[in-house]
Amino acid sequence: MNANVALIMTIVETLKWASEKLKNELKDASDSSMLEAQILLSAVLNVSKTWLFTHFDQEIKEANLEQFRQMIKRRLDHEPVAYIIGEKEFYKRKFLVNQHTLIPRPATETLVETAIKLAARKAQQTLFADIGTGSGAIAITLAAETGLPVIASDISPDVLTAARKNAENHRVTELVDFRQGDLLEPLEKIFAAIKKAGSNPTYDQLIICANLPYLTTKQWSNTEPEVKIYEPKLALEAGEDGLDLYWRLIREIKKRRELFPQQLILLLEIDPDQTEKVFQIIKHDLPLAEISVFKDLSGLERVVVVFGF
Repeated sequence: MNANVALIMTIVETLKWASEKLKNELKDASDSSMLEAQILLSAVLNVSKTWLFTHFDQEIKEANLEQFRQMIKRRLDHEPVAYIIGEKEFYKRKFLVNQHTLIPRPATETLVETAIKLAARKAQQTLFADIGTGSGAIAITLAAETGLPVIASDISPDVLTAARKNAENHRVTELVDFRQGDLLEPLEKIFAAIKKAGSNPTYDQLIICANLPYLTTKQWSNTEPEVKIYEPKLALEAGEDGLDLYWRLIREIKKRRELFPQQLILLLEIDPDQTEKVFQIIKHDLPLAEISVFKDLSGLERVVVVFGF
């Protein structure tokens, strides 16, 4: 779209222009260029993608066309679509995202589905914890799908601001308790206070979900610009083997095991290549633990479940 191009274009003309531009100028964008154009134009016009298909011949106002052009420019600079429009769909819900939050991935839905199935065994006696909550996608989805309470923690106050807003949008503020702190620290404080008060734990089962950073330093260095330039490194990279935070988490659980309910289940999202190493970490500090692994929709080992310890 330049001085030689008409400022008034129809929806189909605009989508075709944008798709071709993305396909030609963005590496590996050929398969998603039209979809990305549709998502961005839908956001500009505040309509659904379905609406676009039924209004192909409708002309776009000049102001909207300029806004769309600026979005395409940002995308050509490798900015992820989710950050451009400020939201990402996860488990059929839309979550606000920004430069402080990791963009939720479809593979993480496997962790959510596994946690929901495990919770169903004890229903109202279950408490969830989401360590490293980010946008709150895991915690909020668990609360919305089950009606059960969730303690969601993150080390970043900026991240928690976005997560709380998402909880408000999905009407689960009464179910999700957001706490700032590193790894198990907020959870330890809660259960230590209960123990100190001599109170009986309200919940018989605690399910801890952790989708912590697990990219190796090399993986992060070699990842695509959309990730390396725009997404927070703190939420992605975790040392030479990508397991620095999981090492710490397992050790903290071992150290403070007596604080938590007898029925404790741990769910970890991992890179498929890390399965064997994660098993070794768990067995090193929790030798009595039983371990299972679940595959994501792509057939890749994605979620490790630890119990019986």
